[in-house]
Amino acid sequence: MYLVWGSTFLGQKIAVAKIPPLLVSGSRFSFAGFVLLGILSALGKVEWKSLLHYRHWRTAAVTGFLMLFCANGLLSSALKREIPSGIAALIVGSTPMWMVTFDRMQTRRGVPSLRVMAGMLVGIAGVATLVSGAIFSQVQSEHVDFLGAMMVLVSAIFWSGGSIVGRTMPQPREAMLGSAMQMIMGGAMLLLLSLIMDPWKPVAQIPWNDPAWIAFGYLAIFGSLISFTAYMWLIHNTSAAAVATYAYVNPLVAMLLGWLMLDERLNPRTGFATLLILGGVVLLQRGGTGHAQHKK
Repeated sequence: MYLVWGSTFLGQKIAVAKIPPLLVSGSRFSFAGFVLLGILSALGKVEWKSLLHYRHWRTAAVTGFLMLFCANGLLSSALKREIPSGIAALIVGSTPMWMVTFDRMQTRRGVPSLRVMAGMLVGIAGVATLVSGAIFSQVQSEHVDFLGAMMVLVSAIFWSGGSIVGRTMPQPREAMLGSAMQMIMGGAMLLLLSLIMDPWKPVAQIPWNDPAWIAFGYLAIFGSLISFTAYMWLIHNTSAAAVATYAYVNPLVAMLLGWLMLDERLNPRTGFATLLILGGVVLLQRGGTGHAQHKK
């Protein structure tokens, strides 16, 4: 998650430049869901009783609607608008606040510990430090779409809510089977909406080796099939505060990839932000006690 999801902002930005955003999201998750289901079936890890249980499909529908249809659909659509990926990354950096808040509401554990609150604040400060220079220069040189920014913020809220709500709903014994079902349901919803709202005709005219299709393939395999499955396993096996640290680390990973692959310069701001982000992760890991439980 740390390594891959930091690069998906760039991948989505490239893909939606030519492919309709809802089609990108719906296709990548549908593809990943069916591939994962096929792999699990080949490995003998599919309990057909669980696969055919209507309560498990209901859980997949609810979480798929919140996390994929609402959250990822909004994010993909927002990146089609005039919003820089750095600003989008900063807004998504608010995810830990929402996740910890929803987690406390669900478990009725009250106000988070001082260590958790400190970790959240330190991590957010690190993300803000990391992208602040880029944001200010971008805001001065180009228009930032307000509606797009609000779409990204609402996306983070839906993603956090779906992550927490799904933990107490009936799930298959095999966690990866639940992930496959969720991606299939969420992907189907996005594709249905895409049929209604997105013009598909230009897609057939895009060459097969176009960067948009390469980015789409990367998103489908690495961003969905591998990383999303890992995320859903973690959300059911560790604390919300620990899982949410990906939102702090992703912007850092994105900048490091730019340095390694595009020869982009790093500066003292990056080093300071790194210390803040890693410090926030440590505080959240130590303060986020308790593991997620879910019903079979």
